[in-house]
Amino acid sequence: MKIRSRKFDGRCARHKHYNPAIDGRAGIKGACSRCTLLCDIWEASLKLNQLIRQFNPNHDDLQKPAVTVDPRQLSLIGD
Repeated sequence: MKIRSRKFDGRCARHKHYNPAIDGRAGIKGACSRCTLLCDIWEASLKLNQLIRQFNPNHDDLQKPAVTVDPRQLSLIGD
């Protein structure tokens, strides 16, 4: 099952500097519906990450996969 391969870069057209991770719900100006949706998306992503870690406590999505170097590739730096 593949879930977290999607990157979402959303901004409100009226409130371009609103960031739900920093401002939270208190930063929403004038009950803007788009900012509210952004905050809902942010909270849902936090809940999703929490559920995935609850399902598999050993899952580490912050660790980057090890990069294997092809021995046929030449080095620009030299040995």
